[in-house]
Amino acid sequence: ALALQKARPDARVDAVDASIDALVVATANADRLKLPVRFMQADWLDGAAAGYALIASNPPYIAVDDHHLAALRHEPLNALAAGADGLDDIRRIVRDAPAHLADKGWLLLEHGHDQAPAVRALLTARGFAQVQSRDDLAGIARCSGGIWRTVK
Repeated sequence: ALALQKARPDARVDAVDASIDALVVATANADRLKLPVRFMQADWLDGAAAGYALIASNPPYIAVDDHHLAALRHEPLNALAAGADGLDDIRRIVRDAPAHLADKGWLLLEHGHDQAPAVRALLTARGFAQVQSRDDLAGIARCSGGIWRTVK
């Protein structure tokens, strides 16, 4: 949210997190950087406004039985893992995002290194258009998204 607000000072940027601790840190960073991001404690899009041109999310996407989780003990499990395949939170966001997007609004989702095909399939099945993935600096597809059309 802070990077988006810095890149687009003319935009209204809202940030949502379920963790009050994460929001305290994010708010302090926004204040230090003098960025007018609005922060809300919520469970994903619960209570979020409607009409967003963009929803960008970095949800948990690791499978609960992934052996890499052991090395990440300093992070809360619910900030990292999302069900047997790591897609539970992404499924919920894809399901709920259209109620919060403007016509032609984008939904962008960060995901795991091997999840791009599954995330694109979820977006397509929900009715998003121009579904695509983008690579990170290592050349791995790590962000997928699409455009929501209220008029089809």
